[in-house]
Amino acid sequence: PGWNFSWISYNSPVPAPMAAFRRCLGRLRRPILRLTTPRRLFSDTIRVTFIEEGEPIEATATIGQSILEAAHLNEVELEGACDAQLACSTCHVILPQDVYDLLEDPCEEELDMLDLAMDVQDTSRLGCQVKLAKEMDGMEIVVPQSLDAR
Repeated sequence: PGWNFSWISYNSPVPAPMAAFRRCLGRLRRPILRLTTPRRLFSDTIRVTFIEEGEPIEATATIGQSILEAAHLNEVELEGACDAQLACSTCHVILPQDVYDLLEDPCEEELDMLDLAMDVQDTSRLGCQVKLAKEMDGMEIVVPQSLDAR
């Protein structure tokens, strides 16, 4: 004794209560959460552009993520060998001046690691130490070329 809905024809006209019942059954077969809403409508995502070897890579990132996390999620070659422990400079990035001015000053450990990086600029930061904010929407992040040890 299970439920038998074989008597329901989806093509024949039925009374109004039965039509409502059919609509409910149809909804049960559809996914409850539809992910068709563009991510830009959500207030917690921003767009950034990584410039890697002169080529722009458009990326979507979540506010509060580090630049390093956003790079990894968008398949940008930014290494981050120390897992954000301030023990290397492999996630070195160059930010626009206006974005750099919005950030807190880098800590002493970050400055020490930047001293070991190649092609350091006035607006250089470690990608693992910079958290993305709404004000950074649309910014370009330059990923400096690194030495290939192969």
